[in-house]
Amino acid sequence: MTSKESMEMEVDSSAPAEVVKNPAEGSEKGVMAGGAVGSVTCSLHPLVIMNVSEHWTREKAQEGSVKQVIGALIGKQKGRNIEIMNSFELVFSVIGGDVIIDRDYYTMKEEQCNLDSLLEYNYSYYFFS
Repeated sequence: MTSKESMEMEVDSSAPAEVVKNPAEGSEKGVMAGGAVGSVTCSLHPLVIMNVSEHWTREKAQEGSVKQVIGALIGKQKGRNIEIMNSFELVFSVIGGDVIIDRDYYTMKEEQCNLDSLLEYNYSYYFFS
């Protein structure tokens, strides 16, 4: 098996439980239960992963240590399906233990994303330390 093949995985929720032999341990382990239906489906676009990772990495490089980062997630929800399509960082300060988000910066980023015309989109936030 090539390294690319070992990294890719397809899931068929209607399939019976699979048992895979772990070559490192020489034992069999159940990988997943067959027929299990998830209660919520969440799709995360690669752009969001890149944005959040870049935001955290840049802040760490600038500060020289791990620091909390906060951002907005943009997506939509249809029933029990959630799709996160974009994100942007937020400017904030901590005053007396409370996180205060810069509303002017948020409004500017919201306008840049032209979110007012996209009424179907929802907003959420991410916090990492």
